[in-house]
Amino acid sequence: MTTETKTQSVRDALNGGDAARIAAAAEYIKLGTVLSPIKAVIAALAATNPVDITTAAVKAAATITGIALKTGENLPAIGTVLALRVGAGGVADAGDRLISDAGGAAAAKGGGVAGVALLSDDGKTLTFEGNVIAFTIEYYPRPAVDGDHRLDLTS
Repeated sequence: MTTETKTQSVRDALNGGDAARIAAAAEYIKLGTVLSPIKAVIAALAATNPVDITTAAVKAAATITGIALKTGENLPAIGTVLALRVGAGGVADAGDRLISDAGGAAAAKGGGVAGVALLSDDGKTLTFEGNVIAFTIEYYPRPAVDGDHRLDLTS
């Protein structure tokens, strides 16, 4: 019996309908993690800006629900933000934040309008208008690899 290695993107494997390829692609992107909404309440963080949420320091300062992180595993990168709120303390104004991409401008809340925080392209870093020591974020993680990641599948 001959085995053949086929190369296919994660996106094509997930869209293709072949159960074995879907399973392999789901494992590559860590589908279980991607579908798990996470809430992290970060308190007593050393005053910082920007904040890389994938660090051990953020994990240590956080109460996390929605995912059970293993020893040595930190919060996954952000895919879709459901809610973001800065707590009291630090330079940044307390209150709700909207999200812009890294090319935007971070802004304080004012006049009853939410402020703006920036999310890096890799989903790891939040930038506020000033240092923060506490914030709450609810989000869905981004996939571990992008849809164009190539899978080598043996059949």
